[in-house]
Amino acid sequence: MKNIKRIGLLALALGMVMSLAACGGSGLNKDDAITYVTGIIEENYLGTASEEFKKLVDTTDEKVQSIYEESMDTEVEYFFYNYAIEYPTDELREEVKELYKEIYSHTKFEVVSAAEQDDGSFSVKVTVYPINIAHLAEEEMETALEPWYEKYPTEVQDEMSEEELEAADAEWARIIVDAFQSKLPEIGNLDAQSASVQLEKDEDDYYSITDDDFYRLDAMIIDYPYYEG
Repeated sequence: MKNIKRIGLLALALGMVMSLAACGGSGLNKDDAITYVTGIIEENYLGTASEEFKKLVDTTDEKVQSIYEESMDTEVEYFFYNYAIEYPTDELREEVKELYKEIYSHTKFEVVSAAEQDDGSFSVKVTVYPINIAHLAEEEMETALEPWYEKYPTEVQDEMSEEELEAADAEWARIIVDAFQSKLPEIGNLDAQSASVQLEKDEDDYYSITDDDFYRLDAMIIDYPYYEG
């Protein structure tokens, strides 16, 4: 039977492969570190970038937009995995991508400070105000999915053909997506959460956010109900 996975660490490990530009130069300072982290968040979730960020990582508006589109494509697959949508169509992918662009337009954050460490890395403090859409949508789903479960109990699903399973999945997906769409007018941000991310230098003298820190930061942008255990 279908179950919402509620995005745990496994989903993060499987799904989140975002593009992170690096900034180079031994002369990196605290202001550069703040510019870099701010730019990475804006690039991936808002599709924008300041002139300072573009200069720092040697990028262009076209590349920024390309990374943003890739980021949204990743979020779409993340959504399908989390909500057990197994047969997404191209049309559904585009619909969910536009949905996530609207959701992420409500990204709210502040890069508070940066400090250089003894090893030359930088610790950057970020405050995020998580987007509440997933909690709102799942409250809606709780009731909206009841007829689906009644129509497709486990014993019925076990006897269904591939074609029938695909049709049932389309009904399931429609309920999930509609729940998110219906809550867009109520979207908002939750109380602030803080995190520190590390900018570490690689062997080529380029700095970037560590993968673990970026995954942790990404998980804060939208607050999903978590799977317990």
